[in-house]
Amino acid sequence: MMDYEEDDFEDVFCQTFEISVESFGEIKNVELCKGGSKKTVTKSNRKEYLDLYISYIFNGSIEKQYTAFSDGFLKVCDSKVLELFHPLELQSMVIGNENYDFHILEKNTEYKGEYHRYHPTIKIFWDVFHDLSIEQKKKFLLFLTGSDRIPILGMETIKVIIQPTQGGERYLPVAHTCFNILDLPTYDDKQTLKDKLVLAIEHTQGFGIV
Repeated sequence: MMDYEEDDFEDVFCQTFEISVESFGEIKNVELCKGGSKKTVTKSNRKEYLDLYISYIFNGSIEKQYTAFSDGFLKVCDSKVLELFHPLELQSMVIGNENYDFHILEKNTEYKGEYHRYHPTIKIFWDVFHDLSIEQKKKFLLFLTGSDRIPILGMETIKVIIQPTQGGERYLPVAHTCFNILDLPTYDDKQTLKDKLVLAIEHTQGFGIV
């Protein structure tokens, strides 16, 4: 429409300041401004029409739903508190930090019992973990901490403890989400550890025996 410069503009487009939208299978006309159904779109006012059209699509069409969401959100987060944050800061507060640097998680992990950073099972564990997809790693966070999001202050604030457990290789890893503790059986080979870990994070909520 903005590129059309011929004199027959109105005859070609035959458009008024209203649009047709579908709602639950029913077509209805919506005026983009007061008296829009009687206001013809011309070359001189086409930008106004397009601005109103875009505004309706992104704002007006969801105004009812947005108002309900906004009212509910403000019941949880006081509007005065929100004024303290820039948009990106508020985003981080709501959805968490998205800097998934899992090497920091490994660096900050503590070990108990016979386990230590250079224990064969621990070395195998981190080799397997870093080979997982990002979605699987996020599922591991959910499995271990109860959330797949990173705290706003970063991965450094997640303190993980890995400790050995009795039972042998037939047992799955067990997560204690209240304390970020992982009970990790002493697996002897990489494939077994990977199979058990993936099974645990994909199909359990913290407890499981095969």
